Amino acid sequence: MGSGALKYSEALALASIGVLAGIAFEGYKLSGAITSGVVSSSSPAFTLDVVLSTFVIMAFLTYRRIPISLSQVAVGAAVGSAIVRGIGVNWYFTSLVASSWLLTPLVGLILASVLSLVTRKLAESIRRVLTLNTLYAYLTVFSGTYSAYALGANTVGLIVGMVDLPNSEHLLVSTAFGLATIVGMILFSKGTTRSVAENIIGLNPSASFAAQMGGAMTVHGFTQFGIPVSVSQAVVGGIFGAAIPRKIVVRNDRLIREMIIGWTVAPLVGACLAMVIAAFM
Repeated sequence: MGSGALKYSEALALASIGVLAGIAFEGYKLSGAITSGVVSSSSPAFTLDVVLSTFVIMAFLTYRRIPISLSQVAVGAAVGSAIVRGIGVNWYFTSLVASSWLLTPLVGLILASVLSLVTRKLAESIRRVLTLNTLYAYLTVFSGTYSAYALGANTVGLIVGMVDLPNSEHLLVSTAFGLATIVGMILFSKGTTRSVAENIIGLNPSASFAAQMGGAMTVHGFTQFGIPVSVSQAVVGGIFGAAIPRKIVVRNDRLIREMIIGWTVAPLVGACLAMVIAAFM
């Protein structure tokens, strides 16, 4: 949207396809990240603590139009609930996940910077402006759909994996979660979408492709190792990576500070709220 390559309705349609495909083909790779990785429990009470905490925090921050990591909130909530309920926490895996959160925006930035340089070289070899703009539009659409695919595989797959189900019902529930994600995008995502698309940095189509592709590659890479990471962190890191070679100026320093603070405190707030819920439910 920020590059003007798509209308909002078109972006939602492609994002829906990408999310469902990500859940169907690779969502299983994150299925045990919380219940077998962070902790060793899939009890209904524990699951309720994590899901309820995550919902409350994500609903509030979505209302504030702040892009935030569902993965960070959910992992923090899992640790908080486990502490109160006496469930053992795998601190090695949890530390690995926390470390990946520090790397995610940096990797997204580096990949987007490299892709940005490649697209600039490509632009030099194509002299027809109309051909170049058409190519960038298609690349941006592809990278946006790929980002949605990574979201489905990593973040949505993480939540689906918390539900203890027989194999015969897994596909049905995964599809239901994917459809719920699409409904959420349709009803509530416009504010956060505009925060990223319009209020951080204005990107042209080539830079938009580099930003989205760098972020999506980052998330997809961590997915192969079963590590839940932040799609928002990766894409925002990609935005800066695409902007740096072009010397594009940040538009909204306040929004950047809010996002960085949100990424820092999201796991802590998730843990605290889950501890309260676990203590009284």
